[in-house]
Amino acid sequence: MFDIGFSELLLFGVIALIVLGPEKLPQAARTAGQWYAKLRRTVSTLQSEIEAELDLAETRQQMQNELAKIRQTESDMKRELAEMRGSMQKFEDSQNQSLDASHQPTDPHQPNISSSPIEKVNE
Repeated sequence: MFDIGFSELLLFGVIALIVLGPEKLPQAARTAGQWYAKLRRTVSTLQSEIEAELDLAETRQQMQNELAKIRQTESDMKRELAEMRGSMQKFEDSQNQSLDASHQPTDPHQPNISSSPIEKVNE
């Protein structure tokens, strides 16, 4: 975190001993250590929260991308389904036309031979 070597720490200790004296130096060192530990915990907590937020943002972006892919696939499937329904309707219409054409007599003046006996009795 800080780029402090042994010589700097020794110089800092000598200055603290001169300024504070031998009676207050242990209490001052203990307090400085507690503040340093609090600072490290705070920095670590902030760092982990920032990483969590970045992960959350990345995950949210991935989810939005996947949702867009799903919506695109859904629209493609709906379009293909509509095309299939149109093709099926054309096929049914062509089959109905071919069935209607095969059941109609060729000469309108000739009686319908394929009529059932019940229809002939009613005529």
